[in-house]
Amino acid sequence: MNVFTLSFLDVMAGGFGAVVMIFLIINHQTEEEISTINRDQLAESRLLDYRAREREQDLAELREIVGQLALRIAEARERVESLQEEVEEKEEAVEEIEKIALDQSETLEREQSEIETREEEVKLLQEREESDRGPDVIAIEGEGDRQYLTGLFMGGSYILIALDGSASMLDSSLVNIRRRMHMPVPMQLQAPKWRQAVDATEWLVANIPVESNFQIIRYNNESELVVGLADWHPATDTQAVHDAIDSLRNKPPTEGTNLEQLFVTISKMQPVPDNIFLITDGLPTLENRASRRTVVDGRQRLAMFRRAVPSLPAGIPINVVMLPLEGDRWATGAYWNLAHVTSGTFMAPSKDWP
Repeated sequence: MNVFTLSFLDVMAGGFGAVVMIFLIINHQTEEEISTINRDQLAESRLLDYRAREREQDLAELREIVGQLALRIAEARERVESLQEEVEEKEEAVEEIEKIALDQSETLEREQSEIETREEEVKLLQEREESDRGPDVIAIEGEGDRQYLTGLFMGGSYILIALDGSASMLDSSLVNIRRRMHMPVPMQLQAPKWRQAVDATEWLVANIPVESNFQIIRYNNESELVVGLADWHPATDTQAVHDAIDSLRNKPPTEGTNLEQLFVTISKMQPVPDNIFLITDGLPTLENRASRRTVVDGRQRLAMFRRAVPSLPAGIPINVVMLPLEGDRWATGAYWNLAHVTSGTFMAPSKDWP
C-alpha cells in the first residue's frame, strides 16, 4: 500500500493553478502600452495611405495634363511643319518672281538699249536729211508747231499750187460775200477766209523740197501765173517766192470761178506738173463755152465741174485743200472724188490752220 496517490483530477487542478499563478505574475500594463502603440501606428499608416491615394490622384491629373500638353505639342509641331512648308513654297515663289523680274529687267535694258540705238540712228538720219535738204525756202512763224498735214505728200519734181481767187473766197457765207464785195480793197484783203487761203499757199511753198521746181496759179474767170513769166522756178529762188506771196496778199479775190480754164492752163505747161495742190471753196460758176446765163444753180455748177475734169492731164495727183462755201452741197463730194481717182488727198482744215 502506497500512501501517495496521484489522480487525473489532481493533475488538472495543479495545471490550472499554475496557469492562474502565471497570469497573476504577468504585467498587464505592458499589453496596454502595446495596444496604444499599435493604435498610433495604425493611424499613421492610414494617414500615409490617404496621402498616397492623394499623390496617386495628383499623379493621374499630372499625367492627364502631360498628355494634353503632348497633344498640343504635337499639334504645334504639325503647324510649325506646315508653316515651314508654306515658307519654303513662298521662298521658292519669291525666287521665281525675282528670277522673272531679273529676266524682265535684262530684257527691258536690252530693249531700252535698242531704242536708244534706234533713236541715235533716226537722229543721224534726220541730221543727214536736213543737211541734204537745206533750209526752208521761207520761214513760217506762229504760235506753237502747227506745220502739219496728215497724209499730204509734198514731193515731186514740178509742184503746182492752184489758188482759187474768185469773189467767193472773201467769206464762207453768201451774205457776207456780197457785203465784202462792196467794201474797200484793204478791208477785202483782211477777210479771214482769203488770208487763210494765202497763208495755206505760203505754208505749202515753205514745205516744198528744195530740189523741186514750183509754180503758183491764181485762177478766177481767168488763170495767171503768179511766180515770174516762166512755167517753173526752183524752190530755192527765195526772192521769187516772196514776190509771189506779196502779190497774192495785195490783190483781193474777184470775179467767178472757171475751173476748166485752170485745167487747160495746166495742160499747156512744159513740162506738166507731177503734183498739184488745189486750194478752193466750191464748184465752178463759169466755163469756156459761151453762155447767156447770169445765175447758175448747184446742179449746173456740178455739170461744169464734170465737163472741166477731162481737160486735166491724166496721171497727176490732185491734193485738195477745201475751204467750204455755204450752200455748195455737192462741192465736197465732187472734189473728194477728184482727189480719190487721181491718187491725191482731200482735207478741210480748221479755221486756225496753218
